[in-house]
Amino acid sequence: MSDSNPPWSSSSQQISLAFPTLIGKFQIADTDGVNDSLERIILDRERSTPSRDYANHGGWHSSGDLLDWPGQEIAMLKSWISEGLNQMVRATLQLPEVQSRNEQPKGGFRVSAWANVARKGNYHRMHNHPTCAWSGCYYIRSTSQTGSLAGVLEFSDPRPFTEMVETPGHPYGQRIIVRPNPGLLILFPSWLYHFVHPSESESPRISIAFNAAWQSV
Repeated sequence: MSDSNPPWSSSSQQISLAFPTLIGKFQIADTDGVNDSLERIILDRERSTPSRDYANHGGWHSSGDLLDWPGQEIAMLKSWISEGLNQMVRATLQLPEVQSRNEQPKGGFRVSAWANVARKGNYHRMHNHPTCAWSGCYYIRSTSQTGSLAGVLEFSDPRPFTEMVETPGHPYGQRIIVRPNPGLLILFPSWLYHFVHPSESESPRISIAFNAAWQSV
C-alpha cells in the first residue's frame, strides 16, 4: 500500500458511510425493583396461559398485548421504550442522507410487546419483524455467561454475500453479538435478521420484545 500523497486536493476528498444500520443499546439504571415485579407478573402468566409460538423453539411466548397489562411496572417499561424510540429517531435524523432532504417526521409509533421465557434448550430461530419500523428487546433476567453464546442475541450483516470477498480489516459480513444484561434495552430496524442462541440453564431467561410501527399523519 503506497504512502505517497494522492493526486487530488484535500478539499476534493470524500469518504462517507452509506446504508448505515442503526442499533441502539441503552443500559437503564436502577431497574432491580421493576424487573423483580415484571418477572413475577410474567411467570404468573406463563403458568396460566398457553404459549403463542412464533420464532421461538420451546419456551413461552405471551400474547402481544403486554403493554395493556395493568401495573406501574408496565407504565415504567412503556416510558423506557418510548424514550429509546425517541433516541433512535434523533439518531436517524442526523444521518446525512436524511438531513439532505430536510424533512421532519410527522406521526407516531404504535407499539406492541410480548414476554419471552426461555430455559435449557430453548432458542429463537433466524427471523425479522415485517411491517414495523423498529423492533427491540428489554432484558429482565439473563443466564448468559462470559465466553458462552448461550442465550445471546445475534444480528447478521444485512448485505448479502459480503463475506465472500477479502477486504482489509474484514469490515463486512461480521456478526454483532448482544449479551443480555438485566436493564438493557436494545432497538434495531425491524427488517434486520437476528436469532437467539439456545439457553443452557434451567433458570429462566426472561425478556420483553416489542415492535414499533410508524403511523404518519
